[in-house]
Amino acid sequence: MPHYPTELKLLNLESLPREVFARQQYMPARHYFASHKHRWHQLLYAISGVLTVDVVGERLFIPPENAVWLPCGCTHSVSTEFGAELKSLYIDDRYQQLPTDKSLVLKISPIIKALIIEVSTFDVEYSISGYEEDVVSLMLSTLPRLKHVTEHLPWPKSFELLKMCSQLYERPGSKQTTLMLAEDLAMSKRTLERKFHRETGMTIQAWNLRLRFLKAIELLTAGHSTTSISLDLGYSSLSPFIYMFRNISGMSPGEYVTSLSNTKVK
Repeated sequence: MPHYPTELKLLNLESLPREVFARQQYMPARHYFASHKHRWHQLLYAISGVLTVDVVGERLFIPPENAVWLPCGCTHSVSTEFGAELKSLYIDDRYQQLPTDKSLVLKISPIIKALIIEVSTFDVEYSISGYEEDVVSLMLSTLPRLKHVTEHLPWPKSFELLKMCSQLYERPGSKQTTLMLAEDLAMSKRTLERKFHRETGMTIQAWNLRLRFLKAIELLTAGHSTTSISLDLGYSSLSPFIYMFRNISGMSPGEYVTSLSNTKVK
């Protein structure tokens, strides 16, 4: 998890008052929830801002168009670099329409976003008959229809590679070559490449590229300019940054920002 200075208190809740409990909270910039787990499922969604969610072996970046599904018992921590407005849903562990053994990142559709926002306006002990229950049921039945997002950032398990990746994460514009990284770890370039691929399933170059793309999403969502982002991520000029972003996402950085604006619920 990123090293942020301020830890937020976890909600002290013994049981859910209804099948779905909606929690709304603003997470200030550079705050975090320490590693924890729940006795119920959680759909964690930020209506604005980007969340960084660490689960076992993966770091998940959750921009406003995505949400993360955390099944009952899934250990996770949550942080944000620039602040985020949470709409977190706690769902009874008897709900079985999404996997109960692994986390997922889900693409939020306009209808599910509207349903989440509507459910978050209900009383804690909302009526279990009538309009409120109908909206909750529609939301729960819609969740399994959402597309899965697979562009996660896998993390190695060994101490030396975990430390290396943490340093790269803190400095995504680093120009260190694989040879330089290997020398820092007192191992050969080939040994580092094989060990890294074995632990993450990716090459170091591919991992770095995915890191830069995900950090670009975070910075764009926070309102940073494409020029400043390209420099922060180590690009010599704007053109190669735009090429990278378009090649991965199918749209330019400017088109991505516009797409975020177009999905806002009025």
